[in-house]
Amino acid sequence: MLHLPLLNALKTFVIAGHYLNFTKASEYLLVSPSAVSHQIKVLEDYLGFKLFIRKNRTLTLTIDGAHLHASLVGPFDQIARAIQDTLNNRGRESLNIALRPFFSSAWLAPRLNSFWGKNPKIEIDLTHSIKMTDFMSDHIDIAIVWGKGDWPGVETKFLIPGNLTPICAPSLIEQHERPKTPADLSNYTLIHDEDRSAWDAWLEKSGAGSVNCKTNLIIDDTNVRIQSILNGQGVMLGCPTLLRKELDDGRLVQLFDTYLDTYAYYLVYPEKMQLTDNMEIFIDWLINEAHTMENMNISVF
Repeated sequence: MLHLPLLNALKTFVIAGHYLNFTKASEYLLVSPSAVSHQIKVLEDYLGFKLFIRKNRTLTLTIDGAHLHASLVGPFDQIARAIQDTLNNRGRESLNIALRPFFSSAWLAPRLNSFWGKNPKIEIDLTHSIKMTDFMSDHIDIAIVWGKGDWPGVETKFLIPGNLTPICAPSLIEQHERPKTPADLSNYTLIHDEDRSAWDAWLEKSGAGSVNCKTNLIIDDTNVRIQSILNGQGVMLGCPTLLRKELDDGRLVQLFDTYLDTYAYYLVYPEKMQLTDNMEIFIDWLINEAHTMENMNISVF
């Protein structure tokens, strides 16, 4: 970086060159006229030439002084604007949040108006992904992820429990009789998320044990899985709370009352990361929203 000498003297010179009056310059800088005169002399001694011509109580720039002043006005204006923009935008920090598309549309997005009602200056950018976030390369501040809470290298805060249970469309039941027991799911296509572990765990918990299903289909995006079961293509594990509208209007059916609760949504961010004020505001709000929901005995997937 280039050496920038006598910045205070240069600033004083720019103001004095604007007003062509040391008294007015001192009033602007909140110093005495003698302090302005001293800073100008320090700068002139450093440069080796005069900056002002003093004659009959008037002040004008020398040719060298006018050239230097013209060169400095723009950069000092840029510095002033940069500082002002920083101050103006200090409360408008954009938070980059990574999360799954289904959680975003079903849970977070409907609540953002209440957040912005209290924090109108905090901007939020949502990045949707089903994969664990790479905070550095993806430029993500905070992530909301689904899993068992066992990720290395991140601070983890529990948000919302996941209670998974089999759900399908009524058209599927019309084609095949409604399963009376979990073991009867062997006659259906089971739609999995990223792998078969959740279904295996649910079947084990339900007492069905290992079930050889008619067909297995893996769809990693929850929104696509929901569309698949709405089309009558199989049975998925989902949460009745987030699918309440579809269940209430009869587009989907909950098959059993056994729930798998080993998964949940977590808020995560890099270990030892220094949180900004706006990050802390958002995290506190998010946790409060989740706890309010939990206190109402509502669980979601």
